[in-house]
Amino acid sequence: MLSDTTAPAEGLQDKLTALEQLLLAYGRVAIGFSGGVDSSFLTAVCARIMPASTLLVHLTTPLIGTPEQASFERAVDGQADEGPHFKLPVLNLSVDQLQLPQVACNDADRCYHCKRAGFTTIVNHARSLGFPTVIDGSNASDRGDYRPGMRAAQELGVRSPLMEVGFTKDEERELLRAWGYPVWNLPAGACLATRVPTGEELTREKVDVIRTCEDYLHDLGLDQVRARLVGGCMHIEAAPADVAKIAALGSTAVNDEGKAPLPAAIESALRNLGCGHISPEVTPYIHGNMNQ
Repeated sequence: MLSDTTAPAEGLQDKLTALEQLLLAYGRVAIGFSGGVDSSFLTAVCARIMPASTLLVHLTTPLIGTPEQASFERAVDGQADEGPHFKLPVLNLSVDQLQLPQVACNDADRCYHCKRAGFTTIVNHARSLGFPTVIDGSNASDRGDYRPGMRAAQELGVRSPLMEVGFTKDEERELLRAWGYPVWNLPAGACLATRVPTGEELTREKVDVIRTCEDYLHDLGLDQVRARLVGGCMHIEAAPADVAKIAALGSTAVNDEGKAPLPAAIESALRNLGCGHISPEVTPYIHGNMNQ
């Protein structure tokens, strides 16, 4: 149970209590830990109520974004500048889903095959170490979203306690903030494969260019950006506040559609990072824009 002086609202406390009871009923659990908000919230709860019965399993893959990988490393290595750290055993596994033809072809089932490979690795290692129940961070906010990877997790017996209890991402952020975890405001991330349209082949070269471009944009102080490679052309999407930052860097303005010209300096930098063709406008980030 919570021992903090700042307690959540009554309704949220009831939901938290239900989550704690469900987790304790699982017994020994292994958390598929990406370093994002959802798995960090699950980890924070388990660290409080069942630290001796929890294992973190992280997959280092070519498809994980730099912010999520960095968040994972800070959380488990105690590198964060402020806030508590997770003091739980960690198993860090390397998996390269790009070696799977079902993933590289990037058809409509790519996410399913990618998650199936990842969770198979997690489940097998966890069970071999005496952790029979694997849990993930899928939550109530994911209902209705296009997430074929959830089907793969369910087929492998992976449980989603946040979804079972009804936790939303906003509620997770609220509690993580109250508990002092800096990850509470980490922007939503996604597998880098989502930056390439369905039907276009996924290659290591494409993924590396996407990652490098997003890292560069984050280094400019942008929080929520996507570098989408569509038909060989790089399209930059950003949250409204970040579009405004980009416009300011180019001494321009955001138009009525929420778009802004891409400053020449940024375009030049992206070309130097490997982009041959670049869209001249920054457009608003839309969640699930590539779910087609």
